[in-house]
Amino acid sequence: MRWTLPLLTLALTGGAAAVTVTPAPGESRPLGGPGFNLGNWMPVVEALPELRALRPALLRWPGGNIGDENDLTRAALQTLKTNWTLLGEPDLIVQTRVFTRGGVGRASPEDAAQAVRDARELGLRVAYWEIGNEPDLYATNRSDPGWTPAKYCATVRAQRAAILAADPQARIAGPATSNPGAFLDEVLRGCADAFDLVTYHLYPTDGGATDEAALASIERVTGSVAHLRELWADPATNPTAQGRPLNLAVTEFALSWRTDRARHLSDALGGLWATEATLRFLEAGVRPAYFALMGVGNHGLLDDSAFPRFGYGALREAAQLRGQSFPVIGDDPRVWLHAATDGDRLTLLALNTGDATLPLTPQLDGWQVIGAKTVTPAGVDADRFPTALNLTLPLTLAPQSVTRVVFRRAP
Repeated sequence: MRWTLPLLTLALTGGAAAVTVTPAPGESRPLGGPGFNLGNWMPVVEALPELRALRPALLRWPGGNIGDENDLTRAALQTLKTNWTLLGEPDLIVQTRVFTRGGVGRASPEDAAQAVRDARELGLRVAYWEIGNEPDLYATNRSDPGWTPAKYCATVRAQRAAILAADPQARIAGPATSNPGAFLDEVLRGCADAFDLVTYHLYPTDGGATDEAALASIERVTGSVAHLRELWADPATNPTAQGRPLNLAVTEFALSWRTDRARHLSDALGGLWATEATLRFLEAGVRPAYFALMGVGNHGLLDDSAFPRFGYGALREAAQLRGQSFPVIGDDPRVWLHAATDGDRLTLLALNTGDATLPLTPQLDGWQVIGAKTVTPAGVDADRFPTALNLTLPLTLAPQSVTRVVFRRAP
């Protein structure tokens, strides 16, 4: 569907030049919801109202390196079943083990097949079985240079055969590389046909970039998706799966991969980037699973004590964008904008990445503002968020904030 709705204007006056936001060229699509990495160490029951408010549409488990270092046991799957049920039984991606050190560990094709049988007996509905986690790092970070794209492809084919023997309806995901790059490209060249869902991770920085460079790295979201779609369509780079649709998921992402560094991860810029990345992936038809739901050092929307970080408040507002995406474009690059329509409601999300307060006056023929709320770092720190805005125009975008404006179709 192409949008032909009236012009939407947001006049940002005062200290900044006026910004006009209009419906952008392009297709709208049904919007799904955000996804997250879940681990059995996370005390889900202690923060259940907060986590349910995120409206998770996807969970990826066991999350990160845990799947490289621990066997996929029935007891672990039982704990997953409890937390998955508490969180509303969203779509589920379960990661199988492929890496062992010195052959110690359950990582054979039959071990993967047993996990499939255990999950079925426990009543877990697994949407995809993801084969391994970040195999591109095994050669360097885990000192096992035998892990080439060819070895990974052989592992995927063996596990896929065993999994499908246990459940012919199962679907396979991978390769879950640490970032897009040569390893992922070579895996697709060698065994794209083994995947029902192509997955990768996106961590553009280590928390040491300038603020400007960190924010600019958001372009890697859309750039990585475009690259993979181009790769998939070319018989030279995808010789085994031509004619098949490309389904994509990013099963881990954050602005920084450095768990021990708060900068650009648990701070405001980290939360703004995560929210923007989530929405860009969803609008591109890609399933996102942010790393992580809670309690992983500086990763996690809730900290180790289950207290919300700014990224939690921002993504909770973003989770309200459901229905049909409504492409919009603005002319102030500091303000990232997204919108969606759902029946007689239009919701606009404005992410102010700058350090200045921006007055905002929405003008939309045929629509009227009925509510506006904002989330700021100070509000989250004080456990008072979101804050309702006075609807007397102009509204204000606080520095480094997320503001949700709701419109109703005028009678």
